[in-house]
Amino acid sequence: MNVLKKAMFIYTLISIILLIGCSSAVTKNQLPVSKPKDFNFVFNYGVNAKNRLDTAKEQFTKDMVLEPSVTTNLKLSDDEMNTIYSEMKNINILGYPDNFEPKSNKKQTPFNTYSLKIIAEGKEKNIYWKDESVSETKEAEQLRKLFKEIEEIIFNKDEFKKLPEPTSHYL
Repeated sequence: MNVLKKAMFIYTLISIILLIGCSSAVTKNQLPVSKPKDFNFVFNYGVNAKNRLDTAKEQFTKDMVLEPSVTTNLKLSDDEMNTIYSEMKNINILGYPDNFEPKSNKKQTPFNTYSLKIIAEGKEKNIYWKDESVSETKEAEQLRKLFKEIEEIIFNKDEFKKLPEPTSHYL
């Protein structure tokens, strides 16, 4: 009987260790439930990803195409940061590869290029995507939706609206 108890104890202990190990491996690729205090991101988008929002520096840089880029102060509200964080968490942004290349048979030109650097709990995650393939995979649609939401927040800011329009456009 004593040997059976020891065997059951060891089996239970090993099971617990494996469960803890497996569950922490899963959560390494997920954002924390609540937004960390150090959460920030740098989001580049557009043709050649020349538009840039840096939430830590509270700055936005607008691509002026043939003219030099223009930079202004632009701060996102706590609600806007919470909304973006929630959407990143919902799509499991940390599960995306660093170089996102979804499959598709279509091509477009010009196309948007995106780069996103996320800072949370002292760690960084980078994602780069040349959206020339017009992919309709679930992951591509979710990421595109997140990026459009961030862009809409930027476009609705007074600081953005005060910036000049480029005198030329990409073909």
